[in-house]
This record gives sequence, C-alpha cells and structure tokens, in this order.
Amino acid sequence: MDGDTCMSRRCGLLLWLLVVLTCPSFAFDPGNASVTVVKGDDGKPLADAIVKIVLLDSAALKKVKFIAGLTDVHGTFQYQFTEPVIVQISHLGFTTLTDTVYTIQNKTYHLNYASQDVKDVVVTGQYAPGSPQKSVYEVKVINAETIKAKGANNLREALQNELHIDLGQDNVFGSSMSINGISGEGVKIMVDGVPVVGRLDGKLDLSQINISNIERIEIVEGPLSVIYGTDAMGGVVNIITKTFQQQKVNLNLKGYYESVGQYNAELNAGFAFKKNQLYLSGGRYFFGGFTTFDSIARFKEWKPKEQYFADAKYLYTGNRFRVSLSGAFFRELMLNRSAPRQTLSFENNDTAWTYVGDDVKYLTYRPRAAASFMYRFKEGYQLDVLAAYSGFIRFTNLYSKNLVTQKEQLVAAPNLQDTARYHQALVRATYNMAAWKNRLNFMFGIETTNEITRQTRIENGKQRMDNYAAFGSIRVSVVEGLDIQPAIRITYNTRFRVPLIPSLNVKYGYKDRVVFRASYGRGYRAPSLKELYLVFFDSNHSLKGNESLQPEDGHTANASVSYTQPIKKEHFLTFSASAFYNNIKDKIDWRIRPSIGPEPDTFQYFNIKRYITYGGDVALGYRWKRLMVNTSVLFTRYELSNTQGGSDKVKFLSPDFTASFSYTIPKAELTFSAFYKFNGRKPLFSINNSIQAGTRNSYHMLDVSLARSFWKERIQVIVGGKNLVGVRNVTATGISSVGHNLGGNAVNIGWGRTFFASLILHYGK
Repeated sequence: MDGDTCMSRRCGLLLWLLVVLTCPSFAFDPGNASVTVVKGDDGKPLADAIVKIVLLDSAALKKVKFIAGLTDVHGTFQYQFTEPVIVQISHLGFTTLTDTVYTIQNKTYHLNYASQDVKDVVVTGQYAPGSPQKSVYEVKVINAETIKAKGANNLREALQNELHIDLGQDNVFGSSMSINGISGEGVKIMVDGVPVVGRLDGKLDLSQINISNIERIEIVEGPLSVIYGTDAMGGVVNIITKTFQQQKVNLNLKGYYESVGQYNAELNAGFAFKKNQLYLSGGRYFFGGFTTFDSIARFKEWKPKEQYFADAKYLYTGNRFRVSLSGAFFRELMLNRSAPRQTLSFENNDTAWTYVGDDVKYLTYRPRAAASFMYRFKEGYQLDVLAAYSGFIRFTNLYSKNLVTQKEQLVAAPNLQDTARYHQALVRATYNMAAWKNRLNFMFGIETTNEITRQTRIENGKQRMDNYAAFGSIRVSVVEGLDIQPAIRITYNTRFRVPLIPSLNVKYGYKDRVVFRASYGRGYRAPSLKELYLVFFDSNHSLKGNESLQPEDGHTANASVSYTQPIKKEHFLTFSASAFYNNIKDKIDWRIRPSIGPEPDTFQYFNIKRYITYGGDVALGYRWKRLMVNTSVLFTRYELSNTQGGSDKVKFLSPDFTASFSYTIPKAELTFSAFYKFNGRKPLFSINNSIQAGTRNSYHMLDVSLARSFWKERIQVIVGGKNLVGVRNVTATGISSVGHNLGGNAVNIGWGRTFFASLILHYGK
C-alpha cells in the first residue's frame, strides 16, 4: 500500500468523524421521545399497550438492558432517547409489532386485531396461541368460511369430507366418528377446551353439536393424553368459538332450507365496548325425518327431530389478563314412530277396532358452562385457569298413540322408560415460562375431572369416577428451526391404576417452506362408567357392562413433512406426506354371547387383546390469488387379534381420496366451492368365540356450493347441493351389530341427493 492511498483513507476517516460529530441526525444527545399506539381499524388510541425499549447495541451483544411500560389513555408512552433502540409493542388480542428507531422522534404505530389472522392461529395443545406452522403438532384447521361453503349446520356435516375421518350413523344414537381407525371413546371432542360428554354406546352424536357461532375447528391426530387425559388416544377435535371482533356491533341473521325437509333459523350477535366483548347466539333447527321405505307408514329411518340452542360468552381483556365466562344450552326432541297396527280400543267404555302406533320420544339436554382466567406476568410467562361443567340429560319414554283420536298415554312398563344423566366437572391450570432467551419453554399443569352418572339402566342407579393429574412438558429450541418437546403426565384414577403417560414431539422448519414433524405418544383410556356398569334387558335388547374391564393402553407414532414452493408471483404449490401407527392393547368393544332358544343374543363389553392401525397419505395443493385446489389420498391398514400369539389375526386395507376446489370472482363477489370424498371399504368386526370380519362397501360423496354477496357484504346467499351422487344406504356384510341400523345387509350413510339455500343478513358498526 503506497503513501498516497494511506493518506486518502486517513482523510476519509477524519471527514466521517467530523460528519458524525456535527450532523444532528447522527448526534445522540439525550432527549425525550414518544411512542403512540392506535388501533389499526379506526385510529383510536390504544391504552395499556406494553412498550418495550431495548438498546440496539445491547440487543446485538445479547445483554439484558431495556425499559418497559404501558401506554396511557391517549395511547402514548414517553422515554429518554440516548442511542438507537428497538421498540416492541404488544397488547392482548392484537398483533405484536417491532421497529428500530435511530434518531430522536415521536412515532405512531397502528396495531391490528389478532383476529384478522385468526385462521392462521391455533390453540389446541399449544403453550400459547400461535401459527400452525410453528406448532410441534400437526393441527388441521377448518375455518368459518369453509364451514359456510359446505352448508354445514353441525359438527357431523363440517367433518363430512375430511381425510382421516370416517363417519358412522345410528338411527337412535346418532352420528359418530373415527380418526385413523380409532373411534368412539378414543376421540375427544371439546368446545374451547371443555370436553363434551354424554356418549351412547361409545358414540357422541355429532349432530347435537352446533357450530353456529365459531371461528374454526382444530383437529389433531394421534394421542394427546398427556395434555387432555383419557379419551384423547386417537385424537382431539376442538371447536373454537369467537373471541375477538373489530366492530362494536356485529349481527348475523341466518335462514337455512334443505330439500329433504330441514328448516333452520339462527341469530348471532357480537358486541365490543372498550375492553369488553359479548357474544350471543340462539336458534332452532327442524328436520322432518327421512326414509327410503315409502311403503311403511309413519316409520322413518332418519328420525324427525327439533333442536333449540342458546350460547353466551363474555370476555374482559386487560393489559396483562383476560377473563372469560360462557354458557350454553341445547335441547333436542327426537321421535321414533312405529308402523301402525290394528287393535281394539276401550275408550269411553266403547269397544271398537282402531289403529295405534308406538312412539318413543328421546328428549335430550346438553348444558355447558365455563370460566377461564389468563394472566401474563411478562413475556413468556403466563398462567391459564379453566373451570367448567358439561352435562348430558336424556329422557327416553314410550307412548302408545291412538291414530284415530290422536290421544296418547305413557306405557306402564318401567323397563321401557329411562332417564340418563351425566355430569362432569373440570378444573385445569397451566403455567408457562420461558428461559435461556426463549430457547427453553416450560409448561406445568394440574387437572381434576369428576364424572357422575345417574340412570335406570346402570348398576345401582349411580356411579362415579374421578381423575387427578399433573403434567408437564419442555420445548427445547437450541438450533434455529428445530423444536424438541418431551412431556409426561401422572394420573390418579379412583378406579384404575394409571401408568406414566409420556410423549415426544420433534419439529424442524426451514425458511417456512419445509416443515418436518415426528412424534411418539402413549395413549391411555379408562373404561367409561357405562362400559363398566350398563344393565339393559328388554324384548329387543340384551346389553351388559363388564366390571372386569382393563383400561386401553396404546402406543402411537406419527411423522409428516410438508413443502411449499412459490412459483412465480402469487403462485404456491404445496406437497405433504404423513404416516401413522396405532397399537392398542385391551381395546374395549362388544362381544356377542349367543343365547339358546328365542331370546336375543347378549352383547357384553370386553377387552380385545390387540388392535393395530397404520397407514399414510400424500397430498398436493395449489393456490393462486383466489383459487385453491387440494387433493389427497390415504391408505389405512387394520389388524385385529384376540389371542396371545395373534394366530387369529384379521387384516384389512382401506383407501380414501379427497379433493376440494374453491374460486372467487372479486368483481361479481361470487365464490364457487366443491368438496369430494371417496370413502373406501371399511372393516366391521364382531367377536363371538372368534373374530368375525365384515365390510362396509365404498361410496362417494360430492358437495358443491355457490356463494354471492350483495350490498357491501350485508347480504350473503349460499346455494348448493349435497351428496350429489345420491348415496343413501350402503351394503354391509358379515357382521352383527348392537346398534339401530337397518339390519340385514345395509347401513345408513345419507338421505340421498339434496339441495340447500342459505340466506345471511349482516349488520356491522
């Protein structure tokens, strides 16, 4: 290096120092600066927002030097500026914002409601609400717009075309579901984390769970027994109700008609004032019944029913805490009419021939109440407490009705009348804390559940079971993109000895394009009170519980990978693949004990030694602006054995395929949607002295809809067709059933091809 070069560099350095010392924009003299925070929708000041000021050099050197405070009623926070800083602003219910400030200045920031991105937020099994991409669990989300496009009125219709989910139908017990071959008591269904109780024959009637005022449905496959305890062996379905809204007043009046004879009306209302949120909903659903046997008068395969529901939810959101109170009421009257028969009548001392019918009335109530409290001590430290009650009350009464005079009377036979009551109280508290600069996150929790049932068809008329548990998990994030989360649960059950329940989840994400997940979990399920103590014998039923039942004990492994590839501008191609393995010991099911003579067979609960399901799926998705196309194929293998060595093992392979399409024309405000699913053959098992394997044949389901908005989205009309293939009953062979299906060689699937229209009137201010 020559002397001229050295001289020129020294002059340049002196000139740069002179500019720094003399230019105001680079002179860091102490002075007052302010941060003003306003709402993104209306520009009004946002009080009690958390403002964190970190020195820029301190952040670079990983030192802990910062000041923090709250904005005042004008949305303003003042601080002394001495050098460049990083400003972080957060408020519960709003998105977090980060900025770098290099000079003394007063800045205004607009914070948007978190509900604007609610479709990208999940809460099931999470430390705190976050995006599905960052969750260690693979959480599938069905958002409110998809539910509208499907024309879904209840949980059954919302899950109709979902991969990995298979639906069943019983004429009296209602609809049920399975995830990856695990059904009945093995799938936990919740509303805002509160379990829904009241299973009949292990089935929770999905048509009794309304979804009128919800934000989304979250589905997690595989065992979540560590977090949610028993009944979460196969997976969890969590219905998330509305939590935040931007408008002060939001009213929605909905009318729904379906050509099969379904008439629905509901009203949803939301109110926001200062830190308060209030949501109300109520409605009436009516279904006139449907049958494929037109020659049988009065009788309906799909029973007529009338439903009323009402829900209320109140939230108060402070700067560091949130309080929520909610309550729900549901009432359903279902009518099972027999065919008419001729008999003698002795009314009014007159003897004459008349026609009578037997009417079984099923009156069901589902009350639910919950109170939750969240307090955020500081960033990464949070306490959540939930106290809830969930109930199920069902009255079963047999009436004899004179079809000429229309008079009816209760049949004087105690074994034909029944009242069943289920009550469950839940208290759960979790505490989350962060350490080592958020590279370690801890969650600790305790939970108690108390379940009581009273009914005439259970031993001694009353039974109770309690669970007391403690659980914890650690999420380790040492390498960027890699999260490892081991967890464990310790449970005391008042009737069974519960083993330690561990789980391990691993997630690796690379630039939000590639996400890999792998998990192992131990699943555990204690027998339900009905499985233990049921006693029901009459002319048509011979059912018995089993006090010697052992809990189900299972092991599950899951793995998945997804890859998103941008193609040019606004074009995205997504590929994903997943695999699962479920191995359940002592699975609880029915055993058939043939009777001698004219008496019906006796069905009794017992433990099957080994039940295994495993399989995998491949999915491909394409998204461009307002166009979305998704396809996926799934293969599931079932294995069942009831001997120690598995010499009687039965195997079965089942395929499924789904496809969905959605396109929006913005100028016409028109959206077309289509949902298709091929449901492959499914195995049906029963056990006598040996395993008997039957099959339910495959079938197709296709739903389409067209949605159009008018008058600046104040009016929305949705029309469409459901089950356009026209499926009603599907052939099933080689199986005996305890349910109420058609019998012979058919099971109910749907009521054929129908068309629907939905009108939504919206008012917002």
